[in-house]
Amino acid sequence: MFSIKESIKYGWHKAKEHLEVALFATLLVLAVSFLIGDKRLGLVNLLATVFLLIVRIGYTKIFLRIYDSENPKFVDIFQEYKTFWRYLGVCILTMLAVLGGLILIIIPGLIWAVRFSFASIIVVDTKMGVVASMKESYAITKGKFWKLLLFWITIGLFNLLGLIFFGVGLLVTVPVSTLASIYVYRELSKARAGLIQTPSLQVA
Repeated sequence: MFSIKESIKYGWHKAKEHLEVALFATLLVLAVSFLIGDKRLGLVNLLATVFLLIVRIGYTKIFLRIYDSENPKFVDIFQEYKTFWRYLGVCILTMLAVLGGLILIIIPGLIWAVRFSFASIIVVDTKMGVVASMKESYAITKGKFWKLLLFWITIGLFNLLGLIFFGVGLLVTVPVSTLASIYVYRELSKARAGLIQTPSLQVA
């Protein structure tokens, strides 16, 4: 079973090792996100949303490559645009599943939010289709709902702390959180492949 403490520690050390690319890539993501928040921009807002999705795909790929002991460059953030439609599809379907669950009984929405939480990483990492990526996320998270719920709560509070520090802290917490998430994703994938033995837990 993955360790929340170790995932955060891993994210911290790797972010420091790749400080330049982590800092500039995160700054770009945050800047575009801030631009989208201005509703007065109209068409520019829509284009910025599309651009943000492309950048987020590249952002995820950069940190996946860091995990794989590669040395990505900042410009690599613009190289993964071919995955755009699959990434968009995963985001939309996951959002609809979670919202549908929350509207119906609330609890299913929470469960699906956790079980599908790695679908967007999977589609970037493997180039799987939308449904296949969601199924894979659902599979690797089987029996680990409570631990993952605690993990995502921890990540949320960690980024909230970064936001409190005038938003500047997000330049630290976002890349650390992203690397921590990728660490957990890889650990779960290894366990599913039988490369790591994990104790059986209650299935959610």
